[in-house]
Amino acid sequence: MERFDPTANLGIELNNKTLGIYGLGRIGFEFARKAKAAYNMEIIYYNRSRNEEAEQILGAQYVNFDDLLTRSDVLSIHAALTAETKNRFDKNTFTRMKNSAILVNTARGGLVNELDLTEALQTGQLWGAGLDVTDPEPMDPKNPLLTMENVCILPHIGSATVETRDNMVMMAASNLLAAIKGEKMPQIINKEVYQ
Repeated sequence: MERFDPTANLGIELNNKTLGIYGLGRIGFEFARKAKAAYNMEIIYYNRSRNEEAEQILGAQYVNFDDLLTRSDVLSIHAALTAETKNRFDKNTFTRMKNSAILVNTARGGLVNELDLTEALQTGQLWGAGLDVTDPEPMDPKNPLLTMENVCILPHIGSATVETRDNMVMMAASNLLAAIKGEKMPQIINKEVYQ
């Protein structure tokens, strides 16, 4: 007869914990807003520039990268993948994080060095990880992250709702129609093209 272990498979409470956001743009802001409302999380962030709206509305605090690592109970990545950010989260960053921290990546897989993440999770350097993106996609079926109990991996489906996909189609169509008419496209990332 197996014994019941009341401490097996326990999670970590999020109430009143510190949420660190790496890349506080629109998506990071919405994630922070929901975490603040649901769990009263303290919001800290590291960004190329300050997000005054987040500071005013959410009480978010702009911090340097090292403070983001050392203070975050949950660190959520929402940045673009660039030469500067590739493998930004590696062995060096994981050793500076709390061993009770959870890393969440919904941005791009290349921001995280997966070999270093695997080691950090196996050795208890990090408590857990939530990944909606990997590098590469799809993952190698033999990737050890797929069998780790302290990792949750989704196949890049963070936007997989009917409403979101309908909105994506409408945004693409409105951009296409505006471009055909020679008008400014309403949904653009690189706004400098219109300057």
